[in-house]
Amino acid sequence: MARTLEQLLGSLYGSILDDLPWLAFLEALERHLPCHHGTMVLRRPRDGDAGILVASPSNNPALAALQREHYRDSPFLDLPEGKICVLTESELKRQHTTYYQHYIRHFSLVTELIGVNMIEPRTGMIFRLRAARIDGEPGFGERERKIIESLLPHLRTAIALYARNALQEYRLNVLDETAGQAAIGSGVLDDNGRILIKNMVLDRVLLAQDGFYARDGVLHCSDPKDDRALRMLLSRFGAGVPQPAGDLTMKVRRAGGDRFWSLLAHPSPLRPGVDEKTRSPVIVLLRDASRTPDVTESALIELLGLTRAEAALAVRLVKGQSLIDSAAALGISRFTARTQLYSIFDRTGVHRQAQLVSHILSMMKTVWG
Repeated sequence: MARTLEQLLGSLYGSILDDLPWLAFLEALERHLPCHHGTMVLRRPRDGDAGILVASPSNNPALAALQREHYRDSPFLDLPEGKICVLTESELKRQHTTYYQHYIRHFSLVTELIGVNMIEPRTGMIFRLRAARIDGEPGFGERERKIIESLLPHLRTAIALYARNALQEYRLNVLDETAGQAAIGSGVLDDNGRILIKNMVLDRVLLAQDGFYARDGVLHCSDPKDDRALRMLLSRFGAGVPQPAGDLTMKVRRAGGDRFWSLLAHPSPLRPGVDEKTRSPVIVLLRDASRTPDVTESALIELLGLTRAEAALAVRLVKGQSLIDSAAALGISRFTARTQLYSIFDRTGVHRQAQLVSHILSMMKTVWG
C-alpha cells in the first residue's frame, strides 16, 4: 500500500497545476486503486447550472447525461463531509431504482461506487471525489478505504492550494473584465449581495462607510432608499429570472449627502474559486459620479465595436490631440489615420471630429448612469 500511496501523492500535487487540473491524479487513481470512472466534482450540477466535473474523456457521454438531468436522482452527490462512503449494487437496485436503471446501467457496467466529500473552508468550495467498480470485479474493501483515508490529509492540502489558486484566477479575470470600465472600485457579489471579491478601493469605501457598508459580509447602501434600490437591482440578476439585456446602473448617495457614486452591475460567469452555493454572481463597478469617465481603448472596442487601431486613434482625439498629432504618436501616416477616422464615423453615425468626441464622452456618461 505504501508504494500505491507514493505514486498517488506524486500525481496529486502535480495535477493541480496542469492545464486540466486533477485529471492526471484521477487517471493514477484508476490505475493504482484500481477503479473506473474516477471523477472530481468541483461544482455540483443544478437546474440551470451544469456544474464543473473533471474525468477522463471516455466518461464524457455519461457525465453529460448526469449534468443534463440525472443529477436530480443521484444519491451520491451530497455525502457527509470527510466520510468515505460506499454504495453497493444491491443498495442501488433496492433504494435508487430509477438512478440505477436509467443512468448507472444505461451508461456503464458499474456495480459499486465509492466517494468522499471535502469542504475547503476559505472559499466554501466542495470537492467530491468519486470512483467505481464494474461487473466481474470485487467490491471496494478495507484496502481501498485505507488508501483513500490515507490520502485525505493530502487531498485537503491539495484542494486548499487549488481553491486559492482558482480564487486568485477569478480575481484576475474580474480585473481583466473591468479594466476598460474606468471603475475605481470593483467587486463580485453572490445572489444575496454577499461580497465574494473586492478590490482595495471598494474595501476603503466600505471601511469609511462612504455611501456603502458591509454587514455580515453583505453589501448595503447607507441610505435606506438606495439600499432598497440596490436589493431590487441585484434581484434582477437572480437565478431563474430573465437576465437583463445589458448592464444595470444606479446612483448611490455618498457620505455628506451632496455627492454620489455611480454603480454599474453586470453578470459574472460561474467559475471555480467561489462557494458553490453561489448561483448568479454579479460584478459591481463603482466610480465617483462627478468625474468624467476615462475613455480607454478597451471600452471603445466593447461599446462601439471599434478595431484596436481605431480605438487607439479615438482615445487620442478625445484627449484633445489633432488628427496629425495622433497619427505621429501612433506611428501611422496621415492617410491611414484619415481612413480610420472615416471608418469610426461610419460605426458611430457622426460626420465630424468634434461630434465624435462629444458622442464618445456622452456615451461614457450614459453607460455609467
